Amino acid sequence: MILLSSPSFKRRLSFVTFSLMLLYIFGLINIEHSYLGLPSPLFEITYESKLVFDVIFWIIVCLLALELVIAYIKIRNTKTFLKKYWLEMILLIFMPVFAGFKMLKITLKVLKQIKVGKTAFKIFQKIKKI
Repeated sequence: MILLSSPSFKRRLSFVTFSLMLLYIFGLINIEHSYLGLPSPLFEITYESKLVFDVIFWIIVCLLALELVIAYIKIRNTKTFLKKYWLEMILLIFMPVFAGFKMLKITLKVLKQIKVGKTAFKIFQKIKKI
């Protein structure tokens, strides 16, 4: 318990979290290069690299949650904690929600493909009737 509340541990935790955030942003820019106007990714994008960056995202969420837990242990007053860390809590809650938008983007691509397939099938049926 004393280790968690030590300033050096908090500093190291913040440094690791910040480093992972920079790495995640670099990977996100690389993966989503077409949306940012970049002609090609900086390094090859594979399924494994996308998986690694998803894991990094969830590690960042866990580390940020750990920072909030440590802050609460230090304060031990819910009202003061909520006054001081309300923004961090809201951002931490919405991080997984925004990760869900990534899944929505994939789902929308699949739905567009289904719609195109359905339209092609209808056209094929009408041509078949003629």
